[in-house]
Amino acid sequence: MTEAHRRQKQPELIRSQLLAVVRELLVREGPHAVTLDAVAQRAHVTKGGLQHHYRSKQALLDALSDQLFEEFEQCFAKALAQEEDTPGRHARAYIRTCFDSGSDSRQVETQRAIGLLALTSAPCRQRWHAAMAAALKADGDDPHTANVLLACRLAGDGFWFAQMLDVYALDQPRKAAILDILLSLCQGGRP
Repeated sequence: MTEAHRRQKQPELIRSQLLAVVRELLVREGPHAVTLDAVAQRAHVTKGGLQHHYRSKQALLDALSDQLFEEFEQCFAKALAQEEDTPGRHARAYIRTCFDSGSDSRQVETQRAIGLLALTSAPCRQRWHAAMAAALKADGDDPHTANVLLACRLAGDGFWFAQMLDVYALDQPRKAAILDILLSLCQGGRP
């Protein structure tokens, strides 16, 4: 790697480090703990150095929101690519994404960060709302099918939030069985 290339990569690494600190503060201590001073201190940068990359707390939260949405969209795209092109495909991919995201501690941390941002940030909530409104259109026009698929999506959301909050102690076989039930309901939208 050339010196010029290394210098070019450094700001990306610093931004990545800063966002990792913001995510950790948000998840472990809550939105009130995300301050410019706290982020700078934990990231071992000066406050001025932090503000060179992110001018305000809101800029940090917006950048984290962008990162989290990108992670979710990548997981969803991967799940969608694996689904057969049959009715209910988008709902099945969404549900798989909800269930897959509860499979490791990093994913649960991501869930918690998204949840906290959605609860405390109107722009994040509006972005999530717009994404879900667009997703519902992919489920088709038939009212009965759309309602069955929405019920399945809501169950996926419930699973996602239950995992995020560590509500139920579910072993892998039970998670797999519940996932199979929801996916079978999404086959054409008919139970």
